[in-house]
Amino acid sequence: IRERYVPRFFKYMTVNIKWEQMTLFYYVDGAVKSPARQTYIERTTVLKAIASAGGFTDFASKKGVKLTRLDGRKFTINCVKAREDSALDLEVYPGDKIYVPRKLF
Repeated sequence: IRERYVPRFFKYMTVNIKWEQMTLFYYVDGAVKSPARQTYIERTTVLKAIASAGGFTDFASKKGVKLTRLDGRKFTINCVKAREDSALDLEVYPGDKIYVPRKLF
């Protein structure tokens, strides 16, 4: 860069490269205590993501939690079984949306 601009356009030149780290998010919505966008800091799972949103409300359907990937793929997670078997507790990636539906009475 310096060779192209000094001394043709500028007498002196300092080049600074600015590095911005992109902030990544996932979303937790529905029957959780604090539905909101969550910052993706490290690897997490559906149960941990729900806990980061304050946990389930009393009216949450824990057996029908919906996970939608950024590419549109959809999964239904039974969080009652996922507590017993960690293989059922899917990993959450940036851009994912978790929706906890209400129980039908």
